Order: sequence, then C-alpha cells, then structure tokens
Amino acid sequence: MRGAVGSDIIACMRTRLRLVLATATVCTVVACQTPAPEGAKKDTPVVTPTPPVKAPDMTTAPVANATGVIGNSSAPGTAGEPSTLDPGGDAPTPTEANPTAGAEAGAAATAGDTPPPADPAAAAAAKTKLLTDAKSKKTSDAKAKKALEEAEAAGATVRELAEASNERGVALLGAGEPERATSAFEWARDKDPTYPDASFNLAKQTAMAGEIPETVKHLQEVHKRGGKKLLKQVGFDPTFEIVKDDPEVQKIAK
Repeated sequence: MRGAVGSDIIACMRTRLRLVLATATVCTVVACQTPAPEGAKKDTPVVTPTPPVKAPDMTTAPVANATGVIGNSSAPGTAGEPSTLDPGGDAPTPTEANPTAGAEAGAAATAGDTPPPADPAAAAAAKTKLLTDAKSKKTSDAKAKKALEEAEAAGATVRELAEASNERGVALLGAGEPERATSAFEWARDKDPTYPDASFNLAKQTAMAGEIPETVKHLQEVHKRGGKKLLKQVGFDPTFEIVKDDPEVQKIAK
C-alpha cells in the first residue's frame, strides 16, 4: 500500500512540474514575441513637428542695419512693431529731420521776394536824366514837376532838386516866360531853405517890375540864407538900381 501511495505522489509531482515548465515556456514565447515599451521608445525615431513657415510681410521693406546686413524693418525685441525706419510708417517731416529747415526755407522765401540791388551806375544815370528833363524849358511844367519828384525818389538831394528848378526858371525867363520862371524859382526856394540863388532871381524879377518892397524882401531872404556873394552884385548890377540906396538893402549888401 505504501509503495502504491508513493508512486502516485511522484506521478503527481511530475505532472505538476510538466505544467510549470509548459507554462514557463509559453510565457517565454509570448514575452519574446511582444516588444517591450521601453524598446519601442528607444528604437522608434522621434519626429519633431515642423512649425508652419510664416509668409514674409511684404508691407515692410528690408532695411540695412549698421553693419550693412539687410534685415527686417522690425527692431530686435520688438517683433510685430514697425520700426522707425519702416517706409510704411509716418516719415519724419523736414523740420523734424532738420530743425533749421524751416528757418532756411523762410530765408530762401524772403530772399526770393527781395528785388536784386539796383546798379548804382544805372540809378545815377536815371537820376541825371530826370534832372536834365526838369531843367529844359521845352519840358511842360507838369512833366517837369513829375521828373523832379521821380528824381527825388531816385536819390536826388534837396540841393540838386533846387538847383535844377532854379536853372529851369533861368531858361524860362530867357525864353520870355516870366510867369513860368517865377513858379520854378519859388519851387526851388521852398524845396531847399538854405539855397539863396532862387531868392536872388526872384529879387531880380521884382526889381525889373519896379516892385521895391518885394525886391527888398527877397534880398533879405538871400542874406538870411548866406548869399553874401550874390548881394555884392546889388552895388553894380543896373537891375537893382531902384533899391541900391534903400537903407535895408545897404545894410545887407555891404
């Protein structure tokens, strides 16, 4: 009986051992056929997704930097913000770019409005012609007066104007036009308060007309204006015969 029982135990143990070995074999086969996750992670190549390429912004033109390399118009660290060099942005005004541009433009404009300086020689010639026209007895009184006014505007002195009008009076008096001559003498006298010749010629006219009080008055004006040389003519010029003995005339004619 004991021998039979031992045989059964051994047989049972063998059967269990075979099952264990079979199970181990199956697990080994299955394990060899199934790839390990760690192995798959090590053997499988890693694919990095490529970011989409952004289309270039055609609104911003490339700008050369200080080193001469052309880059985007946006400055480093300011992506998306337009650079101050961006042609599409607000361009600086001429005044902002050059603070003196406004002053220079104003100066240029002012220079453009100012007429060029006149030629001194041409201006002197024009003035002389005007004075010559005023002296001529052929020139009408109206034109002579206008010529004297234009000559004054051209730079003629009051003495030059008075001398021209006085010469006109002498020419008119010699042409037999005493009234027009008187007007020319009076204009010359009033134009230059220090000019004695016109008053002396007026004295001649009144002396020839026999107007003693008027003659004395004109001679006193000659004296007042310093015409000593002219007054010396009173003593020997027959024109003043009617007044040479006048006490007032003798006082100033010495």
